[in-house]
Amino acid sequence: MMKIKYQNITVPTAEVWKQIQDALNLIEGKHGFRTSFEIWHNCEMMITIGHNINTVSIIIQPPELAVTRRRSNWRNSYAYYRNGAFYGNVSNTIVKLI
Repeated sequence: MMKIKYQNITVPTAEVWKQIQDALNLIEGKHGFRTSFEIWHNCEMMITIGHNINTVSIIIQPPELAVTRRRSNWRNSYAYYRNGAFYGNVSNTIVKLI
């Protein structure tokens, strides 16, 4: 199960809460993500709530130690939520949640 961390900048609107809930529904029972180049396990979700829907950031990131250990051969160091799916930060392709 993925850990979830919140950072609040302001009180979220109903539209922001809906986007967060949609992302949380996608990760239910998941612990990482897979791209065409790599697999990341034991990830955590970081949710930063901004002033409106455009300033909300929802990302899934692997443990820092895992990124450091594989630095020479990783491409996507996190996956971000956009348009109802998670995308790799470098490849900009949809990732598979595992």
